[in-house]
Amino acid sequence: MKKRIKIFVFIGCLILGLLYIFILSGNSLKTHRELNKKMKYLDESIVKAKNQVNNTYTFDELRSDSTLLEKYVREQMNWQKSNEDVFVFVYE
Repeated sequence: MKKRIKIFVFIGCLILGLLYIFILSGNSLKTHRELNKKMKYLDESIVKAKNQVNNTYTFDELRSDSTLLEKYVREQMNWQKSNEDVFVFVYE
């Protein structure tokens, strides 16, 4: 009889501990799921940015040469200086 009670107490403590770990603590499954989604989104955006840069110039070239970086930004991202007008032609 005492052995059964010990087993039930052990199983109850185990269940409560697992519930606390997976649901109530700061490292819950919900938090892990949200962080994994965020990480996947950030990884995808890094890949997109690298692909966009790799299409014309390498990342190291843009990082080291400021005039090349300005040229790239002005052409690809349609940035402009404060004293100029830029016309963008969109082909449909």
